Amino acid sequence: MEFEKKPDDICHFIYELDSALKSVNSDYEAKRYKDIALGMPILHVLDKGVFFAWLKSKGKMGGQHKIPRLSNERIYLEEILSYRNLAGAGADPKEIV
Repeated sequence: MEFEKKPDDICHFIYELDSALKSVNSDYEAKRYKDIALGMPILHVLDKGVFFAWLKSKGKMGGQHKIPRLSNERIYLEEILSYRNLAGAGADPKEIV
C-alpha cells in the first residue's frame, strides 16, 4: 500500500482496515471470525510511485490495461515486493519482471 502520508500507528491502521473490510464484506467477516480461515491483514508499505512504476515495467500503463485487484496467487505481490527491493537497492528492477 502506498500512502500520501504514512499513518503514525501502522498497527492501528491495519486494525481499522480489518474492521472496515468486515463491515462491508460479510464473507470476509465470516472468514476472519476467530481467525479460523483468515488472519489479520499483512500490510506492505511501498514508497509513493512503486506500484505504477511496476505497472509501467510490465507494459500495463494506459486505459486499455486492467489493474490487478485480487488474485488467489502471490505472483503480483512477489513481483511488486521484488521490484521495490531492487529499486531501493539501486538495481534495475526491469530485469526481474
